[in-house]
Amino acid sequence: MDRQALAREAEAAARRARHNLEWIRKHPDRIDPAKRADMEAYLRKLIRFAREEKRNARRAGRTSRIVRFENMLSFIIPRLAGAREGERQL
Repeated sequence: MDRQALAREAEAAARRARHNLEWIRKHPDRIDPAKRADMEAYLRKLIRFAREEKRNARRAGRTSRIVRFENMLSFIIPRLAGAREGERQL
């Protein structure tokens, strides 16, 4: 599974976890009090994991070669065009 797919799945799980956490807090009488703290901790952990995966998916080194190549070209080409017109390069 690639990093982007993992980030998408983690985000979907986090959405469901947020909903479930909200439901648990609205209806505490429907949940076993002995298990409630563990349930809330697990749901918060899922939400935190999704946040970290989203951050990791965008970190340097996690992008594809094509995206890096396109970024590099978009940086170089305007400078080449400016050099031809006699502008000073940075």
